[in-house]
Amino acid sequence: MILRAASGWQTITADLALILFLITAQAANETPEKPAPPEPRQSVPQGSSALALHRPKSGESTREWLLAAASDDRQVATISVGYAPTRRAEALAEGERLLEDAEDAGVAARLIAMPNVRDEIVISVDYLRTPMNGTDFAE
Repeated sequence: MILRAASGWQTITADLALILFLITAQAANETPEKPAPPEPRQSVPQGSSALALHRPKSGESTREWLLAAASDDRQVATISVGYAPTRRAEALAEGERLLEDAEDAGVAARLIAMPNVRDEIVISVDYLRTPMNGTDFAE
């Protein structure tokens, strides 16, 4: 004699679908929490992959640091200048001065200026250029 179950797979599937529907309906009925206010923007992302980072003080010469940090022609110094809303001219002047330091050190550099909550200067060195022809092992 073969015994059969009182309910089949269809009943079990329907029960599970009903449970899923009830959980979804309850979750949709709840009011979401208010999102946290955004954190202030920073000049360099926290997950930056830079080879070297430096936060110079205003007026500080960075020539020696750049000479020590950038040792390859493929490396480029990125000068990120964040400025408070009313201090744009001063920040750009400081960025120009740092670009001159990089030029004196013989390091390729670029300047990025952006509004920020407070004044902040960060110099990062990373491989941003492709190698000259003849130095690649495989292309």
